[in-house]
Amino acid sequence: MADLTAFYNTLRNKGFMTKSQEDGAYILVHPSRGKYDWEPDELGYRSVIFDAAGNVVSTGWPKFFNQGEWAETDAAIAGELEAGRAVITHKHDGSLIIRSVLPDGRILFRTRDTFDGGKFAPLAEAVARANYPSLLDPTFFAHGSLLFEYVGAGNQIVVRYEGGDDLILLGAGLHEGAAVRYLAFPDVEAMAKANGLRVVEVYDWADSQNGVGEILSLVQGWDKAEGVVVRSGDGQTLLKVKSAWYFAQHALRWHMTYESICRFAIDGGIVDEASLSEALQKAGWDYETTVTARAHFVRYQAKRAEADRIAEQARAFIGAFDAETSGTFGDERARRKSFASRVFGDVRAKAIAPYLFYTYDGKVAQLDSVLLRKVVLQG
Repeated sequence: MADLTAFYNTLRNKGFMTKSQEDGAYILVHPSRGKYDWEPDELGYRSVIFDAAGNVVSTGWPKFFNQGEWAETDAAIAGELEAGRAVITHKHDGSLIIRSVLPDGRILFRTRDTFDGGKFAPLAEAVARANYPSLLDPTFFAHGSLLFEYVGAGNQIVVRYEGGDDLILLGAGLHEGAAVRYLAFPDVEAMAKANGLRVVEVYDWADSQNGVGEILSLVQGWDKAEGVVVRSGDGQTLLKVKSAWYFAQHALRWHMTYESICRFAIDGGIVDEASLSEALQKAGWDYETTVTARAHFVRYQAKRAEADRIAEQARAFIGAFDAETSGTFGDERARRKSFASRVFGDVRAKAIAPYLFYTYDGKVAQLDSVLLRKVVLQG
């Protein structure tokens, strides 16, 4: 990277943390707790360590989303499912451990927002020492990061795991200068087999012809697991599909957030308060506890209605523009320039400009997903 100072300043301005490690020898980048908006060129910085020259020396997964939140991912995965290239793996409910080898041969077992792994590093090392000694060999996968789920009875998030602690291999990212390339899942499986590692389980649903919705229907009724991750055949695109039960249990065990109730309603196909209460009680909530959830649900419905109003305003704005300018323009460039002038010359239109342009371009799925992320889920 030509100007690393400017690069890190840009990331900080976009809501990322940049933490210097070992007197500036390394920089850990991860999103701040308050980062909610993501742009396509930011997704790779969910957890990355750069060296002083700007090369990647450790990486986690890129930021990826639940179904419905990022239209481009939904569309890409739907295409992979239709073509039979997608790989569907179990989504374990533990803590992500990133195993990387620094240039001096030191091995890191870290979490997304740490350099040294905190309390999890000695736990992961103990599992490696007992079961997976290749992970302690600095020559093994020295130019990439291995991504594991650390699970065990003592690390319960929502799903209960019996038996001893374990590391489940989820994926692997190759460090290529300042960039990262993730291995396709068959290569991950082959690596696991060759080195005696436990690899995440695969579901034989990849020939789905009805897209992401069919996958959601398959996990919607699960009541003992988090869900699945659907991956593109080349390993570069990932999509989370979670059971509504998981959102309900996570909210009950940890903190009943507005977003968790939104996702419970979205993924459970819940459209009214009576259905919400019934579904939550079926998931193990007592009636009194559902009262707070219902308050979140009322807010969710209001934000859904607000998103619908914005979409309708956008359609009406484009309709009026087309009616008033029909036959005026000789080419699309002139038409778009005129449309932009009208948008930014109107204070009310300017406030919803991104939604207007999605509507103008006929990007219905993108409009829906952006409204979900920026209006509904952040309500």
